[in-house]
Amino acid sequence: MITLVIFLSLFFGLCLFLRVPAGFAMGIGAAAAFAYNGFSTNQMSQAIYNQLDNLPFLAIPMFIFAGAVMEHAQISDSLIRWIQFFIGKIRGSLGVVTIFASAAFGIITGSAMATISAIGRIMGPSLEKNGYSKPYIGALLASCGFLGIMIPPSIPGIMYGSASGQSIADVWISTIGPGFLFIALYCVVNYLKVGRFEKRQEAPKLTTSVYVRTALVNTWQTLPALIMPIIIFGGIYSGVFTPTEAGAVSCVYGLVYVIIRFILRKSNTSMKVLMQSAYSASIATGTVVVLAAFANAAGRVITLSGVSNAMTQFVTTNIDSPFIYLLLVNIIYLFVGTFLELNCAVLILVPLLLPPAMALGIDPIHFGAITLVNLSVGNLTPPFAQGIFMASKVIDASFVDIVSEIWPFLIVAFIVILVVTYFPPLSLFLVNLVQ
Repeated sequence: MITLVIFLSLFFGLCLFLRVPAGFAMGIGAAAAFAYNGFSTNQMSQAIYNQLDNLPFLAIPMFIFAGAVMEHAQISDSLIRWIQFFIGKIRGSLGVVTIFASAAFGIITGSAMATISAIGRIMGPSLEKNGYSKPYIGALLASCGFLGIMIPPSIPGIMYGSASGQSIADVWISTIGPGFLFIALYCVVNYLKVGRFEKRQEAPKLTTSVYVRTALVNTWQTLPALIMPIIIFGGIYSGVFTPTEAGAVSCVYGLVYVIIRFILRKSNTSMKVLMQSAYSASIATGTVVVLAAFANAAGRVITLSGVSNAMTQFVTTNIDSPFIYLLLVNIIYLFVGTFLELNCAVLILVPLLLPPAMALGIDPIHFGAITLVNLSVGNLTPPFAQGIFMASKVIDASFVDIVSEIWPFLIVAFIVILVVTYFPPLSLFLVNLVQ
């Protein structure tokens, strides 16, 4: 266990106190653990190489680039118009549109921070104009940012699949149920906080033909965003391609989308979009690659030193109840999720916590849903809530003021965590259905 203490002390100490990037801090901690145990440095190099020489891992830069193309092409504008057309007449409709648009846009980017930025830029002024307070707007945006991680495809899902050896497609599907539960409960919160105080909107009555024509026009304009997840999941579950190949397909799809925009002269900034997308995707990919490489090195030294086996033995000897173990796991995830980036937390904690869970008979796919839901909620949990900081920048509101409005959404998040943890069918129903 001294190996684990050395690694975690260096990692957390460097990250929190010296502001060393997580990937490099993890590498330093892993190197120190290798040195303490007297293991050959060749084993560390081999662990780093093996992580990068991994076919499923290749999907990550592809999905990142495809998401960046869709983000910089401002596809979110048409998504919001499409959603608002269908649900824009109910009380609290702008808040509901924000919730659904965040989930839909998150499907494309797979990034909570990009979702908060893009949706906040578009919906923020409209929400404020219609009487929503800035702190509440910030709380709503921060709470909805991670919905795209719940509705696949998502990078954290790939990370969990890589760390656990489970099917990436199954991990993706396991969070769909929790994602829709988040959406439903967030809509309830929005109604109780804002919607019930709004007057019912008097919308102009449309004839059936006009309504259908308008719906078709809106859908056609939003088709590039709508068709992407259909292609990905249709291809995966029809057996046409694997999740890794789906990343390549999504990348090609994004490029084709930009080229068609250029050919049709609907955008004079296609090359600018392409360059912006390549730049942001390269930075994000570099961050993930460094993180994953050193995380695998850390996992290798923890395994070689016997920490994983010792931890499994300790848990199975002293904890005979999956209920109690999952309660402890939730506490660990909520604590770590407050200050550690989601992908980083997945790569560190899953190799440690999954083996004891499996020894207690907990389904690894169900454990994946618990992991992703719990760590995503860390974006909302003060004091180091990344989602709240991003929302405060986007809408120019105080962090403290947003925190005062975040509590109803946090309560909902804790309810969802409990349901996901102790009601496995919510996560496994669709997984079992498609198998």
